[in-house]
Amino acid sequence: MRRLSGDEVRWLRLRAQGLSGGTDATPTTVTGAVRAAAALQAQSSAPARAQVWSRSDGPTRAAVDAAFADASVVRTWLMRGTIHAVLAEDLRPMLAVLGPVNLRAGQRRRDQLGLTPQLCERAMTALPQVLARGRTGVGSRTLTRAELVAELAEHGVVLDLKTQQPPHLLAFAANSALICRGPDAARDEPTYVLLDEWLKPGPPLERDEALSLLARRYFAAYGPASAADLVAWSGLPAADAKQAVELIRDDLDEVGHDGVRLLLLRGTPAPEPPAEPHRLLGRFDPYLLGHRSRDPILDPAFAKRVNAGGGMIAQTMLADGRVVGTWTAGGGLEPFGDLSTVAEAAFREAAAEYLRWSTTDNQRA
Repeated sequence: MRRLSGDEVRWLRLRAQGLSGGTDATPTTVTGAVRAAAALQAQSSAPARAQVWSRSDGPTRAAVDAAFADASVVRTWLMRGTIHAVLAEDLRPMLAVLGPVNLRAGQRRRDQLGLTPQLCERAMTALPQVLARGRTGVGSRTLTRAELVAELAEHGVVLDLKTQQPPHLLAFAANSALICRGPDAARDEPTYVLLDEWLKPGPPLERDEALSLLARRYFAAYGPASAADLVAWSGLPAADAKQAVELIRDDLDEVGHDGVRLLLLRGTPAPEPPAEPHRLLGRFDPYLLGHRSRDPILDPAFAKRVNAGGGMIAQTMLADGRVVGTWTAGGGLEPFGDLSTVAEAAFREAAAEYLRWSTTDNQRA
């Protein structure tokens, strides 16, 4: 069994994520960037855009928004019950596996919020009527959360906008494969659409096929990794993650690192140092959320500077795959220690590039 150093593990993960730089390893399209991460964390649009920017060369900010608007990339509640963006062809298989898990996990909170089974059933009947009403052309009608709540009330589904009732009901409908996120309204306000109107229905996959796809996407993006890492990333029960690994076992190689056996897809290129060792990542970047432990890439002494609590993950600075500080959208660098002149110059140039990219529609330089 091949044994890898800590650097080699990081190098392989950087390349898989499209974060190592170099023309042969960097995605050149929005869909390529999404595929590189398997799924982007997408509770908010700005961080999702930044995640594309970090792992691609070419797409403009407008191209990212266009991918969300034309449904080539689709957002819904998936991994760990949070909103993620995935390729259109991956959404239904991933939802088939993760939707039931999320529904079970959310039951207690729905009970606390007064979202009874009867109320949820009424909503599932009303939502198709509300979102299909007045439909013209191709695709579902799109409504914001407030608009949906107002129209659902006309069907006897009364929700309090000032509480967590609306988002948890929407998550219930999404994990039941009824709705998903649509294109953003003004000021990045989310809208919601009927899933079967937004995406053409495809042939149903057997559960084993859907589990295999999820595992394959994961190890392509996050390998070398373990089944426990797959659990941490996806939210799958451990037994399901183990089954998923076994389903693609013939396509996986084992490598050793620090006394632990890790898995990666067979045919993965040999580890090489990143062509561009200095990289800026946006908030909630998948690179920091893909494994059970961040210790290999983030010194625990600085963990709270990246995640102070409440699930917020700061914008981070990477050097050879290690987190060496945080940064702000305005270009402020907050390194954990001294930076070399070369590193500081590279980070400042990248921050200036991101500021241009995020405020204009120019191609990346």
